[in-house]
Amino acid sequence: MKKVLSLVLALACVLSLSAVAFAADAVDPAKVYNGDGEEVSDISVAANVIKGDPVEPASTFYVPISPAMDTQIKDGDDVDFTVEDLVDTGNFKFDVDKDDGAKLISKISVVDDKKLGSMERTAYLKFELKDVTDTDEHKSTGTITFKAKNYKLAGCKPGSKTESSSANDAKWTDNYEVTFKYNLWISNEKKGNDDNPDVGDRVYMDPDKNDTNTLIWGDDRAALKFEADDDAKKFYARLSTSNMSDIYAEYGDPVDADLWFYDFVGHPTVPATSKATLTLGIPWDEDDDYTPDPENCFIYELDADGYLTDVTSKFTYSEDDEEIPGWSIRTRQLGTYIVSDTELDVTVDEPETSEPADVETPTNNGKDIPNTGSSDMVNVALVAAVVSLAAAGAVAFRKVK
Repeated sequence: MKKVLSLVLALACVLSLSAVAFAADAVDPAKVYNGDGEEVSDISVAANVIKGDPVEPASTFYVPISPAMDTQIKDGDDVDFTVEDLVDTGNFKFDVDKDDGAKLISKISVVDDKKLGSMERTAYLKFELKDVTDTDEHKSTGTITFKAKNYKLAGCKPGSKTESSSANDAKWTDNYEVTFKYNLWISNEKKGNDDNPDVGDRVYMDPDKNDTNTLIWGDDRAALKFEADDDAKKFYARLSTSNMSDIYAEYGDPVDADLWFYDFVGHPTVPATSKATLTLGIPWDEDDDYTPDPENCFIYELDADGYLTDVTSKFTYSEDDEEIPGWSIRTRQLGTYIVSDTELDVTVDEPETSEPADVETPTNNGKDIPNTGSSDMVNVALVAAVVSLAAAGAVAFRKVK
């Protein structure tokens, strides 16, 4: 006998029996949470269907299977077991069947007896998504199934089997299934003219055509200003300011430099009628213990091979000429930049080239040179010529004398 559970999970029963079960730290099976136990507002669950639009790429979220581990699942008189029974791999086989957009999902797994933030412990479906660095919407669908490995009798230990097939005693029947479906639209967040995304946000910009466009990241960490034409295309616009440990180790640590990073992920081209103005904002606060002189800072650009180029001369520092105080450059493409309070050694060592070894001219030391082939004959001829010239020179010397 095969059934598909419609996710009652005794939720109505729990609500009616006790309001305490849904205190401030209770888990709501209709909601989806991040790793800190905060609700993910654009994803929800209803009738075992997980829907999200939009869902952030490279994110991880948790879909509760029940309010608690001991929640009773009831789907008629012949089914009566807990979520703890369901997630026990000795009882049910867990399977994920990906349909559309399979490559967008890194992993879907079950975590049990997990505590998110201050909420109660329960079991979750854990979704881990891959990153997307474009401006499109991507659909991802699939089915998640818990399928019973064998029928189960009340009172049996988890994972045990029995020869009895009494329907009155069975907690579930053979091939019983609990099924979830997911339908996700995965995309970066859209931003437009005069928007202000946070640093690190996965966003793309949709410019106003035939207009001046401005985008400012974070608390004046960076700003972009450009004139768009009537065919201005959207572009990925994520700014990361995370420290790059390899750059610190290679360039910063040897001279005890403080470094600040501006990585425009993917190095997008700005759809401007002429070069755009990019301003790298002041990365420190005025009340910090140490604040370098911005006019004496150095700016470097990181290339694809991990080398730095000094581009300080291409930037102009100003406190009020641009959208935000900082260092500005005219450019068509956004790159990866490092601001340093100290000059860095970015000299690329040329590969060493070895000089050809000196080849000594062989001599016969008064012995005959054996005839071993054509190359040997050439050597004999050369030696004979040298001897002949030396003899002629000696005769000439005696005549002159």
